[in-house]
Amino acid sequence: MATLRSKLATWVWGSEPNDRALLAKLDLTLLPYFSLIWFLFGVTRASYSSAYISGMKEALNFQGKDYNYMNTAYLVVYAVFQMPGTSILTVVRPKYVFVAANVTWSILTLVTFKMTHAWQVIVLNAIEGGFSAIAYVGAQFILGSWYKKSELGTRTAVFCIFGHLGTMAGGWIQAGLLQTLAGNGGLPAWKWIFIIVSVMTLPVAFFGWVFIPDLPAHRAAWYLTKEQKEHAATRLGATRQQSWDLSVFKRIFLSWQFYLLPFIFMLYSLCVQSLQNNVMALWMASRGYTTVQQNNYPTAIYATAILGTITYAVISDKLQSRWQVSVAIGFTFIIGSAILVADPPTDAGYFFAFYLLGTTFAPQAVWYSWMADVTGHDLQLRAITTGFMNSFDFAFVTWWPLIFYPVTDAPNFRKGYIASLVTGALTLPLIAVIVYLERRDTARGIIGLLPVDPSLGDSQSQEGQGEEQSEQSKSGDESSAPITVRSTKVDV
Repeated sequence: MATLRSKLATWVWGSEPNDRALLAKLDLTLLPYFSLIWFLFGVTRASYSSAYISGMKEALNFQGKDYNYMNTAYLVVYAVFQMPGTSILTVVRPKYVFVAANVTWSILTLVTFKMTHAWQVIVLNAIEGGFSAIAYVGAQFILGSWYKKSELGTRTAVFCIFGHLGTMAGGWIQAGLLQTLAGNGGLPAWKWIFIIVSVMTLPVAFFGWVFIPDLPAHRAAWYLTKEQKEHAATRLGATRQQSWDLSVFKRIFLSWQFYLLPFIFMLYSLCVQSLQNNVMALWMASRGYTTVQQNNYPTAIYATAILGTITYAVISDKLQSRWQVSVAIGFTFIIGSAILVADPPTDAGYFFAFYLLGTTFAPQAVWYSWMADVTGHDLQLRAITTGFMNSFDFAFVTWWPLIFYPVTDAPNFRKGYIASLVTGALTLPLIAVIVYLERRDTARGIIGLLPVDPSLGDSQSQEGQGEEQSEQSKSGDESSAPITVRSTKVDV
């Protein structure tokens, strides 16, 4: 039994003793926190979709495209707050940022059940978008600060699949509430989900307050030994650019990473709109499926998403390369969308296409890991590109469904399916360009973290704390030391 446990630990955390001890603690604290938050995020967003087709539409008098406007209001504010959210994580301890956002998000979700008009829900969604913006991109930034290239894809996949589980659970919860809690306490079933999700969020926020380790450079995690803190701060290597100054804007706006990674992620997001906006549920309604079936069957999309995400991420980690699985994802975009465009004569064809396309949610893990791979040399570039990657995505997603997937087109979304086919196909040539630039700049020594000798101390720590933090560390105030003061800068 001991031998089996040892082999399992080696498979999960590697054979290097220092890495194994550190990763075991991170995988039981940092990763569960972000995974649970993303799970609740999925439950919350699914609750609006489920509630809409389960009584909220009639109760709050949603008209025409009000449902689309509700999602658009949320997405616009969510997108705007992405880059400020990731940027602030480089100057404020992440623990404070995440917990404050979690608690506010919980309160806003609770208030939703008291709304009496559609416009009130639209406004609340907009406000909630601002406080939930940090959930995804912030987690991606923090995970990329703690895990190596050979570790990151799998951990990011675990984080992402909890979001899919949350979306699945949202449908199941609403289906269960329709049958069990409708009318309890004088409340319709669709209101109960907002109450339940709000209550679920608070203990997770408390868990984060206790276990978020901030960034490696803070050396603030109480559950890590002094040696593990030092190992975490140096094992990924040193960034080449670390300070907030006027050169930040030149470095960012002249980098190919800032443009290409967000652009390809945007194409992915537009392609999978065929899986969003209640498209499958509305199609099922036109075929005579029951309301419970409309809530339950689409959740299988997220089951295939989990399978695809974890499979592609593990393969990319083992290869320490992201382009091979990216090509497979690109071809799946084309095949699944082409089936929908062809208008299958049987329901089975539609179910197959929807579930096949579910596997293409994998870029949430694979392409964010790819972005971390090619921006790790520059802290600010990574922080801003992480936020921009989702912001640029949502800059299109906010209006795309209004044109290609309006609820008024249900159940015939042919123009949307064609749009998904085109955007999915465009990812393939872009993958080739990114691969070429990554190989070129790696060969030139432009990208990639610098090796660090732990014996040199703080002067070359991962996030570049510089001389001022060294003085603070000597005084014993490690956890409050800033990470964006004067720092070592390596010209390339």
